[in-house]
Amino acid sequence: MLMRKGFSLVLFILAINLASAYIDPGTGGYLVTSFGSYLITFLAIFFAATAAFLSKTFIIPLKSFFKKYETLLRRLAVVLVILFFLWFVYSQVSFQEEVLFDESLSGVHIYSESEVYPGYILFQGKLMDIQGNVVHEWNSTHLGIIQEDGTYLAQVSYEKPLFGKYTFDDEIIWEKTSPVIHHEISITPGNTILTLTKETHEYHGRLVEFDVILEYTQAGELIGNWSTWEHLGYLKQFHQPLELEKPSNFFIPEEHKKNTSIWGANYDYYHANSIRTLPKNKNSDFEMLLGDKMVRPFQEGNWLFSFRHGSMVFILDKDTKEVVWRITQFDIEGDIQGPHDPTMLPNGNIMIFDNGRYREWSRLIEIDPFTLEVVWEYKDPDFFTLTRGDAQVLPNGNVLIVESDSGRIFEINKDKEIVWEYYRPEKYTEEMGGSAEEEIGKRMAIHHAKLYEKDFIEQFL
Repeated sequence: MLMRKGFSLVLFILAINLASAYIDPGTGGYLVTSFGSYLITFLAIFFAATAAFLSKTFIIPLKSFFKKYETLLRRLAVVLVILFFLWFVYSQVSFQEEVLFDESLSGVHIYSESEVYPGYILFQGKLMDIQGNVVHEWNSTHLGIIQEDGTYLAQVSYEKPLFGKYTFDDEIIWEKTSPVIHHEISITPGNTILTLTKETHEYHGRLVEFDVILEYTQAGELIGNWSTWEHLGYLKQFHQPLELEKPSNFFIPEEHKKNTSIWGANYDYYHANSIRTLPKNKNSDFEMLLGDKMVRPFQEGNWLFSFRHGSMVFILDKDTKEVVWRITQFDIEGDIQGPHDPTMLPNGNIMIFDNGRYREWSRLIEIDPFTLEVVWEYKDPDFFTLTRGDAQVLPNGNVLIVESDSGRIFEINKDKEIVWEYYRPEKYTEEMGGSAEEEIGKRMAIHHAKLYEKDFIEQFL
């Protein structure tokens, strides 16, 4: 029956093609009007033949089989639906418990105690020993650092309008509610305080954030600032155009956009995420000709900072604020993608936390600032944080690494083996800062962590 219908269709299409043909006045012969007609005819014949073959070989036998075992197959289908439903429920519960929050990971895991560097780790306002005991806490939990005299500098919490200086026992020395800082607090060789804020300007028809570096005295007096907005024309000569150079009618990726931020903007131009000064290092005295004058790009006190957007790391001269060294995304083998925490090491190399935000795996690299060669690298299939992240080289050569989004801190030895590990035990809830539905139930992040010498901390406890 199906075969007869197929051939009837073929004859019908052929008749249409012949009806649409015309007599060529040059030859008097019939010509179909287009190649499409030939194609349609061929396809019709092909599908009719295929339908006939399938009908005889598969469809008719299957119909007989289903008719013979109809009751059994219906019962089997019901069982399969029930099994699929049970599997789906189990997989969702398993995902919530194991992926979002695996309880067995929480806390400290020591894999080689003899290789773990002794000290106290500061993170999220807590001071913890290597066994996981919290020995001291502060009310302000974000960007905290402990100074040589035991005083504590911190922001009260993420992007909240309060930061200040406190005693080790958490008594207020001074506090400020404006401007709102972000991402970093660090100390210069001159014992001043560097941090970051933002200012909003209209740019290409958008409200855009631009980063500002702030410098304070230990008494909390603002003594200087350096604005990326004021120096935008100067900075742009050192990198390729960024997304926000596009006219306002162009699509901009979400990573550059926010719902109105606390600074009143909808977009973020550079997204600076680190500001530090260079310590004394092997290359401190190196001089080079830049334009028409000699500069020392790696001298102690120069400003080292990074931009997530554009994947860039810059060094500014501490006096002139000119760019004396820089790298962008494609200057490094394997690219750097959304980097954080560039650090000048005593050997003159620069360590960078390369988040790998586009390739979706992170690495820690040490580069030669002259050749830009990657001279050391740490990566692992389980190591990835899309945002944040930092690392600290310890006196014994080990490296303390913060995998921020996973709420994880771990220490590796010189052979890149994990000797110590900590997972934050708290979950995101609406009360504890879960800002989006996808965060609720996940392990809380760790923004920064730093290890302090055991003897240094114990003098204040």
